[in-house]
Amino acid sequence: MGMDFVFVNVQKPRDALQLAKEPEFRSHVTRYQWKQARRDKRLRTRLLLGAAQLGVAQDVKATEVQTHPGFDSFTPPALISPQIGGLRVDPFKSYPILVQPWTPLLVDHYLMNMAVDIPELDQPGTPGLLRTSWFPLVMTEPALFSVIILLAASHYAALQSNPSGMKMDLLSLRCEAILSINRCLEAQQPGTVNDALIGAIAKMASYEAMFGSLENYNIHMQGLARVIDLRGGLTTLGLNGLLYRMVIWIDRNSAFLHGSAMTFVDELPPDPNPGQFLGSS
Repeated sequence: MGMDFVFVNVQKPRDALQLAKEPEFRSHVTRYQWKQARRDKRLRTRLLLGAAQLGVAQDVKATEVQTHPGFDSFTPPALISPQIGGLRVDPFKSYPILVQPWTPLLVDHYLMNMAVDIPELDQPGTPGLLRTSWFPLVMTEPALFSVIILLAASHYAALQSNPSGMKMDLLSLRCEAILSINRCLEAQQPGTVNDALIGAIAKMASYEAMFGSLENYNIHMQGLARVIDLRGGLTTLGLNGLLYRMVIWIDRNSAFLHGSAMTFVDELPPDPNPGQFLGSS
């Protein structure tokens, strides 16, 4: 229904007040106020609906975090220092697995306390290869990253005065690491084994040597020997020889700790260094 507009000439302010009392003007004002009220109501409805949808989304997200296995008993501090967030840990959280609240802190723990300079692994004049060469490989493969998180969490728990509350979380991390390795094995092309998978199996073996059982360690080492054979031998491993040295380092120190024979018996191993092996790597 159309509306006729009328031009009104007002010379004095009191004339406008007088016109406002006329029926046609009062009717126009009423219609305008009614339309404005309807617009305000629709706006409030949209805002309430949006808030409700946001609340549901947040509830779903919180449920996903709670139901995903993780290091739940590890409570991160309320404020993360700029050094952790900006220098040693990816600020974009582009990790190859689902990020949990404790993921950056465990990555930081690994880089600062475990991926240290180790003479048996570093080349002369190139210290820190675990950080500069090895860890970039870790960031490319979910299976390898999961094993490193397991090692970091276990190492962190070993430093606590009362780590018993973390046992279930560590068990979940161990299960996830093994499942990730199995998924990676299934995804490999026939006849090809990449460095990340070999690294994941090797580090899983080192985990069992340090925190698990000799039986499980032997299982992983047998699997490691098989995939390295498929690859073409130790000399074919990448990272400019670093991965080769890491495998021998794990084999030598694990055999020393358990009093067992080495798996790669044809290689000339370095002297065992159990203190460095248990405290880092």
